[in-house]
Amino acid sequence: MITGPSRQRGLSLIGWVVVLIILAVFGTAAFRMVPAYMEYNTIRSAINSVLSDSKTALMSEREVYDAIGKRFTINQVNAIGVRDLDIQKAGGQLSVGVDYEVREPMFYNVFVVMEFDHTFSKNIGQ
Repeated sequence: MITGPSRQRGLSLIGWVVVLIILAVFGTAAFRMVPAYMEYNTIRSAINSVLSDSKTALMSEREVYDAIGKRFTINQVNAIGVRDLDIQKAGGQLSVGVDYEVREPMFYNVFVVMEFDHTFSKNIGQ
């Protein structure tokens, strides 16, 4: 019995090159994005640490700035400064707003842009 040529399955060399290029682009983007998200996590934990302190209700806005600034210095936060935060204390509510973006170059004129915008709040019940 004579059989015909078997059909080949799988990717060709060009197919593998395309897949590897796509993986390299996404891998590079992830490599550039991870530090920014880690720093945002540090910012978030510093703000939550100040807001969870029992003495926060007695602090003025200036003292809240100073307390967060100390935590930023200890944790080496460089993405934003404490003056970039929007801290408001009104009506028994303390809110700390974070709004910034990070641009990381990938190659040539292509950038990865990450925007971080969140408002942390605490009921201080005055």
